Amino acid sequence: MIPYIRYAKLGLFAPATLLAFSMTASADYQVGDKIGLSISDIAKGLENNGYDIREIEVKADRIEAEVTIEGEKLEIKIDPLSGLVTRIEDD
Repeated sequence: MIPYIRYAKLGLFAPATLLAFSMTASADYQVGDKIGLSISDIAKGLENNGYDIREIEVKADRIEAEVTIEGEKLEIKIDPLSGLVTRIEDD
């Protein structure tokens, strides 16, 4: 009877572990998060976090990344000196 209880406990924890892993795999960027300084670092970070890149544009005072995630279109603004996300807007 003890082995059954052990397996039952494992069965309860496995879905919770998978849920926690899936939540971190599709983490969204928030204002203040460091995303990168170079275009390649920004693109790699976005793609690794589940974003589809539509365009990355370098301006004098910011970098703008137009992306989609889970069907939602967003514009992420990044400070070119710090690499920090300064604003996220619906696009």
